[in-house]
Amino acid sequence: MENQSQNLPTQSQQKESQQKSWEYAWDLWCTLSIIGIWPRYIEPNLIFTRKIALPIQNLPKRMSGFSLLHISDLHFSASTSKNFLQKISRKIEQLAPDAIVFTGDLICYGTLENREVLEEWLKTIQAPFGVFATLGNHDYEKYLSLDDDEQFVIEHDKIPPLFRGFSRLLGTKVERHTEPVKGPIQPLQELLDMYKNAGIRVLHNNNALIGFGMNRINIVGLGDIMANQCIPEEAFKGLSPQLPTIVLSHNPDSFPLLKLYPGDLYLFGHTHGGQVNLPLFWKKITPIRDKSLKSGLHQRGDKTLFISRGLGTTFPFRWFAPPQMTLFQFVPKPTVTERAWKPIPEISKIVSDRAQCPTRTSSASKHIE
Repeated sequence: MENQSQNLPTQSQQKESQQKSWEYAWDLWCTLSIIGIWPRYIEPNLIFTRKIALPIQNLPKRMSGFSLLHISDLHFSASTSKNFLQKISRKIEQLAPDAIVFTGDLICYGTLENREVLEEWLKTIQAPFGVFATLGNHDYEKYLSLDDDEQFVIEHDKIPPLFRGFSRLLGTKVERHTEPVKGPIQPLQELLDMYKNAGIRVLHNNNALIGFGMNRINIVGLGDIMANQCIPEEAFKGLSPQLPTIVLSHNPDSFPLLKLYPGDLYLFGHTHGGQVNLPLFWKKITPIRDKSLKSGLHQRGDKTLFISRGLGTTFPFRWFAPPQMTLFQFVPKPTVTERAWKPIPEISKIVSDRAQCPTRTSSASKHIE
């Protein structure tokens, strides 16, 4: 009897087998269906680049034309291809940003797989003024999500929200094993160590300055709200209020906690742009409370918000929500008088002017004179 019980699959193995069954069934449908080929095998491997010329109030003169690349939600796992990572690297190299920010979910389900591959790739991500990162709900010791009542929970199963949403659409329900988030969940230390080794600065409820002298901007990074780690009173401590401020936070649901603090541009990820942008369906698979903040640019009073569609997903399936990286080019915000006479520069002209600089060194040096 003891030998028989030892041969029985554990609960964890049963869950993993259930997840694999979902994935195999999904892949079979995608392969046999012409409709399924695009969202399963083509769109997840595309990377769209969006360029935005953004007027900034009180932008230091030497920071005019400064470029900031926003990327998010890589969701690296053992199944992430090296070709996809290389494609991201090539795009970044072509854009040649002055600084890079990453708004969380570097990995999946709080598990760091193929660390050597990921760390080697991270070391290739460089910019003259640095690379900064915040953490997402997958980057902590526990995987965090929303339950059906939109409460933050620790999720014990590794079932992609896509599958749960599909089952709800069919009128069935995938059994979930969760527990409430009762206190702060700690970041995955192994992930923090890897970021440090790669020369990437993690902003977890703290801030930094980019530039030199008075020609600087603030970068503020928040912990994830699902991990009970979004603490703005710590993140904004010691901030230089006279300088422009860029705020990084993984989940757009954290904005109500941040809106009373200084900020010119708020950058988020998490939503994957809805991932499957079909009527009724995307809301069932996107774990956010404020469904109006699915993706793109939004204005909340004098605050500008941008929600990235991200680069990856926990399961590679996207429909009308292709992977994305966004290049912001900062330009001075015109005064009331100037607005009547001076049009805001088009980013194409800014990029063209900067392309005439002979080297990246000369391009960066104009910000630090």
